[in-house]
Amino acid sequence: MDERGGGGGSGSGSGSGGNGSTNTTSNNKSAAGAAAGASGTAPPDKPTILEGVLHNIFDGFTDKEEQVRSAMQQAIVKILETHPERAADILSEYRSQQPKMSDHTVSMMLDCIRHVVGAEQPLPAAANEKLINLALQELIRSPDHVPLIQNPAQRILVAIGRTSSDGCAQVMEALQAKGSHTEGVPHFMLMQCLGLLATEHPAGVVPHIKAILGRCQPHLGGIRQDHIKQAHAYAIGRFSEALLEEGEHGEKDNCSTEISVAYDVLFNQWLHSREPKVCVEILQALSSMYPLLPKDRIQDQAARLVPQIFALYRRSVDRNAVTQFLCSVLKTNLAINAQVLDAILDTLISHLFDLVCVYPDYEKPQTVKGHYEVLRCFHLLASHQAYSARIMETLLIHLRNNSERERMKSLLILTHLLNSCAGNIESRIPASIECLKQLILSEKGIKMKLTLLKTIVALAQKAHIRDKEFVWFVVRHSCKYSKSNQEHGSHEEHANLALSCENTLYMLASTVGTLDELLKRELLNYFILLDYTDICGNLAKCLASLFAKSPHIEYDIAGDEAAHADNPVGDGAAGEDRSVVKRGKVMVPGAETIYARCLALLGNQQCIKRCSNILSFLRYYHPQVNPALEELWERRIPDLQLQINRESAYRQQLHDFVLETNEFLGGLDENFAQRMASKLADQIYLYPITLPHSEWQLPDLSAERGMLLQAVALTLLQVTDVACIHTKIDLIVTSARQERLDKHVKHADYERKIESCARALGYISRQHLGHLVKKLTELAQVGGRKHSTGFFSNLHFIKDTHKELENYKSNLLVVKAFGHIMDEADPLQSLQHLDEDDTLLGFLMQQLAMHKDQTIMSAILQTLLSICNQLIATKEQLPSPLRHRKQIMETVFSIPIEAPFNDLPLLPTILKLGTDFIRIGGPDTAECVDGGVIFEIACRNFFGCAQQLKMKFDSQEEDERNSFLAKHLNESLPQLNALVRAIVELDASPATLDLIIGILEGWTRDRNSEVRICASHVFNNTLEVYIKAMRIGCEAPSKFNQTGQMLGKIVPRCIDSNGTVRQVSVEILQKTLEIACIYETLTIASIDSNADWLKEIEAIKEHIITDEPKQIYNLAGDIAKIIALRISSFQYLQFCKTLLYSLRDPEQSSTIGASVVLKFFIQQKGSELFHAIPDLVRDSLVALQLCEVPRAKSGVLKALVALTKHHPKLVCAEMLAQPLPFDPNLVEYWHLVCNDPELTGLMLDNFLQLLSGAALQEGGGSETPSSQERQKIASAQPFAIFCALHEMLPCKDIKEQLEQRFPDMFSMLLTSLSSYTNLAAPNPPVNASASPNQPQSGKSKFGFVPNKELVKLNPCQIVLESFQAFLTNLEMEQIAGVLSVNSQLACSVDWHSYIELLTPMAIGLGQQLQLGSPQMRQLVNSLSKYVASPHDGQRVAAVGLFSRLVPLKPPGELTATILSHLGAALSDPNAVVRGLSIQGMGYVGQLAEKEAKRYSETAIGALLKGVDDPVGDCLINIPLESMRGLSGILRALPGERVESFHVSLAIRIRPFLGNYALEMREAAIQLFGDICEGKHDDGSSSPTSSMEALREQLVANLFPLLLHLSESEAAIVAACRGTLQRVCRLLPAPKVVELAQQQLGEERGHQLNYSSFVLEFVKLIAMELTDHIQDFIDSCLPQLRSQWPEVRGSAAIVIGILHNFLSERNVQTEAVAGKIAVLLKDEQSAVRMRAATALGYFFGDI
Repeated sequence: MDERGGGGGSGSGSGSGGNGSTNTTSNNKSAAGAAAGASGTAPPDKPTILEGVLHNIFDGFTDKEEQVRSAMQQAIVKILETHPERAADILSEYRSQQPKMSDHTVSMMLDCIRHVVGAEQPLPAAANEKLINLALQELIRSPDHVPLIQNPAQRILVAIGRTSSDGCAQVMEALQAKGSHTEGVPHFMLMQCLGLLATEHPAGVVPHIKAILGRCQPHLGGIRQDHIKQAHAYAIGRFSEALLEEGEHGEKDNCSTEISVAYDVLFNQWLHSREPKVCVEILQALSSMYPLLPKDRIQDQAARLVPQIFALYRRSVDRNAVTQFLCSVLKTNLAINAQVLDAILDTLISHLFDLVCVYPDYEKPQTVKGHYEVLRCFHLLASHQAYSARIMETLLIHLRNNSERERMKSLLILTHLLNSCAGNIESRIPASIECLKQLILSEKGIKMKLTLLKTIVALAQKAHIRDKEFVWFVVRHSCKYSKSNQEHGSHEEHANLALSCENTLYMLASTVGTLDELLKRELLNYFILLDYTDICGNLAKCLASLFAKSPHIEYDIAGDEAAHADNPVGDGAAGEDRSVVKRGKVMVPGAETIYARCLALLGNQQCIKRCSNILSFLRYYHPQVNPALEELWERRIPDLQLQINRESAYRQQLHDFVLETNEFLGGLDENFAQRMASKLADQIYLYPITLPHSEWQLPDLSAERGMLLQAVALTLLQVTDVACIHTKIDLIVTSARQERLDKHVKHADYERKIESCARALGYISRQHLGHLVKKLTELAQVGGRKHSTGFFSNLHFIKDTHKELENYKSNLLVVKAFGHIMDEADPLQSLQHLDEDDTLLGFLMQQLAMHKDQTIMSAILQTLLSICNQLIATKEQLPSPLRHRKQIMETVFSIPIEAPFNDLPLLPTILKLGTDFIRIGGPDTAECVDGGVIFEIACRNFFGCAQQLKMKFDSQEEDERNSFLAKHLNESLPQLNALVRAIVELDASPATLDLIIGILEGWTRDRNSEVRICASHVFNNTLEVYIKAMRIGCEAPSKFNQTGQMLGKIVPRCIDSNGTVRQVSVEILQKTLEIACIYETLTIASIDSNADWLKEIEAIKEHIITDEPKQIYNLAGDIAKIIALRISSFQYLQFCKTLLYSLRDPEQSSTIGASVVLKFFIQQKGSELFHAIPDLVRDSLVALQLCEVPRAKSGVLKALVALTKHHPKLVCAEMLAQPLPFDPNLVEYWHLVCNDPELTGLMLDNFLQLLSGAALQEGGGSETPSSQERQKIASAQPFAIFCALHEMLPCKDIKEQLEQRFPDMFSMLLTSLSSYTNLAAPNPPVNASASPNQPQSGKSKFGFVPNKELVKLNPCQIVLESFQAFLTNLEMEQIAGVLSVNSQLACSVDWHSYIELLTPMAIGLGQQLQLGSPQMRQLVNSLSKYVASPHDGQRVAAVGLFSRLVPLKPPGELTATILSHLGAALSDPNAVVRGLSIQGMGYVGQLAEKEAKRYSETAIGALLKGVDDPVGDCLINIPLESMRGLSGILRALPGERVESFHVSLAIRIRPFLGNYALEMREAAIQLFGDICEGKHDDGSSSPTSSMEALREQLVANLFPLLLHLSESEAAIVAACRGTLQRVCRLLPAPKVVELAQQQLGEERGHQLNYSSFVLEFVKLIAMELTDHIQDFIDSCLPQLRSQWPEVRGSAAIVIGILHNFLSERNVQTEAVAGKIAVLLKDEQSAVRMRAATALGYFFGDI
């Protein structure tokens, strides 16, 4: 709590005892305060301590770390808060003793004071007085401006003055005293501080203003320095603001004289300063002072003052400040007497007009502020009726000025006045409007137009607009310029104008109700003009808003003058004969004209926003067309809006909308359709093919033009007038022929342009087919006729390009239109016309044969398709087929599809035509088409192109080319399948099947996977159609001789590298077997859909798409099984030979698949091939030699071994004799051997016998010194056995044999893995066969041939992988996973990695075998023989696993055996073995209760010896493991069993609490916690009891544990948290126990805020264990020199906190403070920071 009244209780100096007794102190200070009060004097050493500490902290202000300096400041703040008077004295004395203190240090000291005085609770008056004097000294110490010091000093004074009236009075008194004692001009910062205080506490400063100004006045005229002037001006300005805000009327008048005198000096003398900042401050002061001047003076000087102010603008003075002063002058004079400005009004308006900013930069606030200050002056003047007229007259004059800037200024002022005080200028608004009309037509600049737009908006909002010129301006400039004139504005400005006008137009239409009718009429007129097409979307949006408010149009009758006046809007309307509705003299377009315009605009679906707006407009506009349309359009228009993002659906909906509307309105008016068609045709000029040159941007109108023509066509369906029909048909044809086609326009682009015309002609054919056919026939005759038959026709250098292009356009139109007619017209009528007159068909064939242009060829093929569709649809009604079918087909299929495949897009249509002509058929054999020839040509075209497809691309061009080919091939494949279907259905016989398969066979084996995929699909489709169409009866054969050959060819495709090919090929295989079954049984019913083989094939098809080789291997066996069951015996040999031939397949996976199927087939049907074995073996060996695929060779090898399965031993003996590493073929043979369990068992027993007595490394036990320097080498024969096991153990077939030998195999592999650690591969045997006389080659000059592959082998890796395979085979995944955790295990140079895996290995064994099982006992007995092994590696393995089995709580007999072996290992010469034994003894506490008690004494004795084990460099830290083991036993056993050695153990482990090693420190802390866990203090312990002895250790270790809790190591923090909880439970301090449980409990995790916790914890400890405070401090003092920085800093903080609670001060107090102060110089910044914080706690208030 606060002790500010007495200067800090016990810490105060002489004479402070009385004051200290009057203050309330906190509990932790009560004892010290009482002692000081009773004696009347404080302890004599306290002032010395506080002074020394503060001096040390001041020295710390120069620390280079910002955090440390901040901590120093916080310490001073705490001391100041607790001992304000004494600390203030020391601060003042220190500052006086250090006159050369750096500015930065002074600034930090002042910041500390500012934090204290700025607190909510004020300081005592005495402390405030000292701090005020200190701040004042620093404030005026330097005559110059030193913001680093003067600013915080000023803030201190203001903060004290702001807190209360008393504080303000103190500050004001000090400031005035300091100013009055100064001769001449007072320090400028005094005035600055007074001004700031007047702003913060005006009520406290106002009473002193008169006196302050009185003292300042004599010196004002003599001030010459600018910064002093600025400070005085600032202060006087703030005084004036305070008077205006707080001063009463009398107070203001009382100071008016002083203000007036100061005003004269500031205005007449200081304002001439050349320093801009000074002038700004003076002008701001004058603005505040002017209203306080005497009224008579204000009125007398007004006329002279304003010109003087305007003169300031000519100087380099801030214009904003000048304008602000001018505004204050105008406001004051207008409030008192406005007439004083009459004489200068014109000058005033003129000057203000010049000040208006034309282009204010809104990103610069000062510029905008000045701009609006000027406009505010105009507003003030215009608020008086007499002046508003003068202002408006001036504005009108300037609006007619030739200068754009003058006009823009006038518009800005006019707009501001309209928005702020429109009522005062209402009488002059009409004249302004007339002037604005002229500006609208004449202005060119974009910025001027934007300003005009703002003025128009302001006029519209005040309901002053009645003229259409303003609407024209907004609409016209909503359009974008076709080419921006950079002289008038940038591109961005042009775009901004268009967007602003667009938004403004909608705003006027939606919010300003007075313009609704004017906008309706004008916008409807603009809506049908070409120049405004680009903004029709926004016009429709505005019209929708207008007609939504009122669906009717009010026709105001215009006057005679307006009726005869020319329309100023002449854009796009020249020569226009538009349909209008006349009401009086007002013209509005007719409703049908608007409707026609809307239909055309709706045709461009790319403009989604425009279409949506037009549809919304039509919903509200329907009463103008016909009120009866409401129900229809309300139903159809929402559907259109829903489909607006779907092109085809939207177009169909739009056509239905037109048809239904025409039908509905035609029912009401029989002339509507003809009239509407004429209206639509009349608007064709609005959508020109070539856009006219215009100032405004016009969009491409081809889509709108196309929709207009389609609307004409749809409307013609209800027209019966022949002349009208012919006229409109000619219009559409002419429109198509007018489209531009030259060398710059692609033919495909021209085709797209006339598509709408052709579609429109197709629509007309629904009702007027005869008229259309006649017109097209005429065009065909003209286009197909050969021109220039004269002499010059043979001169090829004369070429009429224009005539050719015109003919091309006519021909393409005829072809496209003919196709759409065949799609749209009635089939019977169209075919009847075709049969009667084949002119058009002949024209098509002539063009197809003559042209090489892809566009017209594609159009002709599509037209032929449409004809075929009509023929197929009417086959029953018109039995006579099309004439010249064969000729047409020959012409179509003669179209070459060759490289570079530019005509590939035609292939799908060609194939479809072939299919359709085959289906059309007919009795005339001369006209029949040969399907085989067509199919062969189609395959050559299709697959020849597919061969060009690639999977990888070298360039972007190749990628694009590949995408082009793939796209059109994907479109062609379904058509090729359809062609096959048609051919097979025509003649379903084996001959037809042979023909098709013969054509496809080469393509199914192609190297390109895409070709194989497509060929497989066609093959499969062929068989599927064949099964459905095949004939069964007397004529059908009884055998299908192709079965074996077909299956042998298709099997490799079932194992293709491409998943799609595999899946389709399995379907082909199934269908082949089905066809064979049908022919052999002569009935389809014999194929049972529930047959097992069909179910198996279905399963194969489901899984064959996998990319897993093993699964495909299994599926290949299933395929072989099915084939073996389903084909006849006479097909076996043919099938096998075909498979062997398939080993040369270009696909590697197919070769492998063929060998796999061959193996499985021989395994199942080998007994029936006895007569063919010589041939098969000979062919197999030849195939094995020729095959280059390793896996395929392995498959063939397995097929041969299947015949020699009864002779495994000889082959195995040969395998063992081979050099290491094994050849791949031999490795495969080892795998095959494992298929025989009996042989495998014999081999495993032999291996165990050989390894039991063999030395695993060369040299045995006698190693020479030189050999010890090298890496040890593995023995050759045992290593060869492990290499064999490495190949055999993964085989699943030997699992049963491994289970029978599990204990011996596991023990052998476990100990061998340890023994093979860091062993090298064996040397190859010496080549003794070489003759001594023979010269040795370079490779054998050292006596042997180097085996590089053998040298690369890692024996430990081989054993490890064998061990993993062994465990995996036995399904011991948990143990096998242990071996794969450490990837570096095989490369280890010591046993560290091996020892780490023993624990999870033991756990896995316990879970997989069960500890009490006979198998576990056998394993322990098997391992026991290795405990006494002469090899260290085997002893490490055996003892290590035994030590890891102890915590798993094995049964009693097993425990006795294990502990017996561990006890024997305690004296092992190898330190690693001893360490493993110690670890095992440490786990005794985890045994069952009975066993734990039985072996506890033995284990504790061993562990106590282990604590003192002098082991040096070893893999296992024996003392560490001993402490961990003791912790485990302490936790497990009751406390009374181990109580006898608690104290001695606590004493022995105390040195380890500060050990450098983290793990040792952690184990010691945890062990101390475990000692405390077993104790219970009931309060009855005697002084000589063990509990009392342990309590001494608790007191000594409590705070070191608390300090180590601050370490950065998470493990130490966790150990300290647990141990502290246990230690606190033994302390007689319930609150401490509760806090420890809350903050250190497990549920808190690691979210411990150490700083706040230690503060609260130490406070509670000090309050509850007061008698031990000095002991706690003593235990912390050594930690001030700790090696860990966190501990040093925390020790300082703890001592600082504890010191607050000492009831008596002793001699050590000064020494403790000195020791903490030493840490202020620590090398670690965190320690320095905590030391400063600790000193704050030491002397501050906790």
